[in-house]
Amino acid sequence: MSENNRQFPREEIHIEVELKFLNDETRTVITRDVSQGGLFLRLKNSSHYPMGEMLNLRFKHPLENYQETVKDGIIVRRGEQGIAVAFIEMEEF
Repeated sequence: MSENNRQFPREEIHIEVELKFLNDETRTVITRDVSQGGLFLRLKNSSHYPMGEMLNLRFKHPLENYQETVKDGIIVRRGEQGIAVAFIEMEEF
């Protein structure tokens, strides 16, 4: 998908995010970019996290006046630099 066709435009913003998987410890990582629909997390071992894995995120949302935010997400893409996570609402399932 080209940058112009995105539903939610990305902004290159680097913030700390607490990342929690179901059977894993919480860890803090840094974003590469953020949008209203998700974010990209910089991770050195992105292959460790399977596509479709659900996770919980806690961060101060820069697009919402740095309001403390807790979101559920799902891994939609992996790359050498990290993982792309789309925000989901649990009612969707």
